Amino acid sequence: MKCPQLFAYTNRMEIDLIPASALTRGSIGHILQAHQHAIWGTQQGGCWVDEDWVDDASTLLSPEDAAHAYCDKEGQGHEHLDRMIETYRRYMARFPEPPGRVWAVESPITATLGEKDGQWGMWVPTKGAEIVPTPLDCPGHPDHGKPLTLSRRLDMAIIDRAGKYWIWDHKHQARVVASRSVDAYAIDGGFAAFRIMGQQLWGAQFGGVALNLIETQGPWKVSRPTVPTTPHRDTHFAEMLWQAEHRLAQLDLRGDHWTWPKAQHETTCYGRYGACGGIRMCFYGESVKPSGHAK
Repeated sequence: MKCPQLFAYTNRMEIDLIPASALTRGSIGHILQAHQHAIWGTQQGGCWVDEDWVDDASTLLSPEDAAHAYCDKEGQGHEHLDRMIETYRRYMARFPEPPGRVWAVESPITATLGEKDGQWGMWVPTKGAEIVPTPLDCPGHPDHGKPLTLSRRLDMAIIDRAGKYWIWDHKHQARVVASRSVDAYAIDGGFAAFRIMGQQLWGAQFGGVALNLIETQGPWKVSRPTVPTTPHRDTHFAEMLWQAEHRLAQLDLRGDHWTWPKAQHETTCYGRYGACGGIRMCFYGESVKPSGHAK
């Protein structure tokens, strides 16, 4: 939705535009958080880890061992371990107890565009309700006639003292400025999906979405704001997904990924974190395609 050309760079030409150092630090930070919260969940009686119910903490590596194992497996990232482990230790010194009853860690959820109980929208499968998918309508495309789905992975879901379910999303940032983050995340489509999915899974017991913003350098600030709701946009979120999927499918049929539509907007192409990773390719084309950055 943001920029078809950026989508083509990353999802059709398989060019990784996220700086390797930032991506690796974020991965290490997520592993540390995931293992700590999974351990807490098993100690509370069990929790979902990925797609498995785990109730034995001894089957899980410690967070720091897991971070080392990740870097060993990937053959990279060791230079970031000290910084991210220091971040984790300072986080734990401030928040040594679980934020609630840990229900799920790194758990996937998939929704389908279609009709359920006579209503069209984006639906998570639940007991006792059949979803009739509305497939992609783009003759000639390889996915023509296939269901349109959206998958999200929950960093964590917890149950608070009032019995409300909350979806948590961990963000490791060089600078944490919560007041600047919450509205930006609220309008992000991924967080809309979290809200819609959470409401369908838990109904009135769904509390909302929370951010866990963790600063990776001094003063090591942590902020845990809730993400504001966007009730108007959420009512037609599924329709926007439908339109975007069909627009991309039509572009696929046209081919020539270098000439897909571009956002061409100063604050989209040059945002709060600097220039889009694809900006030079939009300037000069294939001649400046980065080497060694394939996904």
